[in-house]
Amino acid sequence: MPQQKPQFIAGLISPEVLAETAAIEKCGILEIRYDLFKDVTEWNELSQKVSELNPKALRLGTIRLEKDGGKWENNRAGERSELFEGILNNGKTLDWIDMEREVDFSGLEKRVKIICSWHLFDRVPNEWELCEFAEECLEAGACGCKVAAMAHLKNDVRPLYDFAKKYGEKFELFSAFAMGEHGQESRIRSLREGANLAYASIGAALAPGQLSVENFFLYLPRKWI
Repeated sequence: MPQQKPQFIAGLISPEVLAETAAIEKCGILEIRYDLFKDVTEWNELSQKVSELNPKALRLGTIRLEKDGGKWENNRAGERSELFEGILNNGKTLDWIDMEREVDFSGLEKRVKIICSWHLFDRVPNEWELCEFAEECLEAGACGCKVAAMAHLKNDVRPLYDFAKKYGEKFELFSAFAMGEHGQESRIRSLREGANLAYASIGAALAPGQLSVENFFLYLPRKWI
């Protein structure tokens, strides 16, 4: 499939990896996982710090809830919009913010690009569900769309490939892959099927089946592309 827009590897920034400059420099996007930084008073400085480590990379801010695989308490979900407003008002700011499907991000999308995400840790959605989600993202004004679902069998990933072919070109950033052992290949193959964004760890994996930045670039030219 011809590449029609830039493809990005997003490296995940946690407190433990801020010194891993070699891997950070390989990433086109750096996802700052604010929920992994316990001291909220440090948050306003993180974007600037990350920018200095790789000035060419886009900065994506995420506060992931516990139910979506993160560390931010579920009962504090409503605080995130205000926290992001504070981050955007300080220093070298974010290029993108990740918001989950159920979040009302109206207002924020006028200040920063939004990638709307949907995490499922029990299954892969069917084609109808995936299309419904993409249409919701478009209607809400999101510039990006992300689906991360759990594969229990190798063939579970097929709806995600069809989804990428159908909707990949409709978003500036698009990611659709499966977690777990049976979904690992999809993290790279999805880039052939219409996605242009993949996620990799800098250091220890933060999600089931996640590849490191180094392994991602190792496999990218040989195994699936």
